[in-house]
Amino acid sequence: MIDILLINVPQISLVYPPAATSLLKGICEHHGYTAQVKDYNLKLYSECTDVVIAQKLDQYFSLNITEAELDVAEKDYLDSYYQHIIEEIVSINPRWLGISVFTFQCQLFTKQLLQKLRPVFKNQILIGGAGISTNGIGAYANDFGTALLANNLINFYIRGEGDVNIINLLQGKYDAPGINNDLANQIDDLDNIAYPNYDDVIELEYRYTSKTPQIPITSSRGCVRKCSFCDIHVAWKKYRFRSGISVANEMIYHFKKYNVTNFWFTDSLINGSVKNFRELCETLAAFYKNNNLPSKFFSWGGQFIVRNPTVFTEADYQLAAIAGMNGVALGIESLSESVRDHMKKGFTDDDLDFTLAQMHKNDMNCYFLMIVGYPTETEQDFNVGIERFKQYKKYALDGTIYGVNLGSTASIDEGTPLHEEFHSEAVGFDWTLAINPQLTFKERINRRIKLQEILMELGYKIWNGDSQLLRLKEAYKKITNGKYKTKIRISLTE
Repeated sequence: MIDILLINVPQISLVYPPAATSLLKGICEHHGYTAQVKDYNLKLYSECTDVVIAQKLDQYFSLNITEAELDVAEKDYLDSYYQHIIEEIVSINPRWLGISVFTFQCQLFTKQLLQKLRPVFKNQILIGGAGISTNGIGAYANDFGTALLANNLINFYIRGEGDVNIINLLQGKYDAPGINNDLANQIDDLDNIAYPNYDDVIELEYRYTSKTPQIPITSSRGCVRKCSFCDIHVAWKKYRFRSGISVANEMIYHFKKYNVTNFWFTDSLINGSVKNFRELCETLAAFYKNNNLPSKFFSWGGQFIVRNPTVFTEADYQLAAIAGMNGVALGIESLSESVRDHMKKGFTDDDLDFTLAQMHKNDMNCYFLMIVGYPTETEQDFNVGIERFKQYKKYALDGTIYGVNLGSTASIDEGTPLHEEFHSEAVGFDWTLAINPQLTFKERINRRIKLQEILMELGYKIWNGDSQLLRLKEAYKKITNGKYKTKIRISLTE
């Protein structure tokens, strides 16, 4: 009997192995426990040969469409898949079952699985992850975890970082802060956490965007900024980071063990600590040189913060390019400075111009993360953004900007500074504020669709555009109780 079986469930990204379960496997083994990882998220889609069924199930879990919208074949496939998982879990018979509820989009599958599993599996069950709260990691109410506990579907939930508490549970220390309560403590020393163990998933066929196996790396937790729309500061009040040498050594370790040279950083931002970012790049560059490897031998990226040239210099970009940084995600959010100022993004148009010029000069690329319809966004701000995209068209055409993620539209979530500012007026997508009454949900959706159309005409690649529009369509239906009270274009084809 193994000590713990750690599982991933739908619906999360399929582009690389999930980080949390493999990290927890490494930690458990470091403390002398046996652990195994099963990725039931990937398995659902990889073994489904019917494309229509796979797409409908993806919408069922990610968009929360109702079960009534599934046809008989889709329900039968899902029921058989649940049965397969249950039989496998019962056969493995772990002392503990740990379910990673990565986001709220994992809640439906988790609940349905537990309802079917609990009658036949009497060992300990725990859940953890940002998805144990429906409204995000900064939410005041831990609704999903407490509901499952109250209905005896789980024994424990872990709030916050699970690195320490998963060991506390295995050791029978059930009253630690963060176990079945919201009193979790932060981990200050990230350098001495055991490396993840990807043995159980490294051979699986993930949908790597790089076309080669890619391993997630975590170099920090928290963020140096406090953007108005983000709740991460509630979960991680302090920004903590690993030394650059520690991070580089983990990358080298995975290269030697798995022959992987492609990495993606899960951090909120990889250059939050410029000192440690430089140390990372210097350590990797030295490793290449000492082992007669070419520059850029590793390829790695993550969320990258736009900084002033006096802080992140031309030399920093040159060093990062040598070390292999590429394909970074820039949290631009808006190309209007006035909107970004309210967001507290902390960079100017000139800073962004410098960043893109350095990316181009050093043969690196990036993609933009955007928010359309931010609460203070006027029509003039929206049009300013369009003109800025036109100015950056050259970078879209030469590949420096290799994609734009427009998101759904602005959501005001519990735990964010925006929610605190507009608490009585705003919930999720369902808001229209007195400060900008023209920015209705209808207007935000139409701006979102219009910007996608314009960017496609300019030659930009749009990431996940169609699925995001489907999410907006479902949200609009729910907010209007299924009645389209005003004329609105819900998709690019309607």
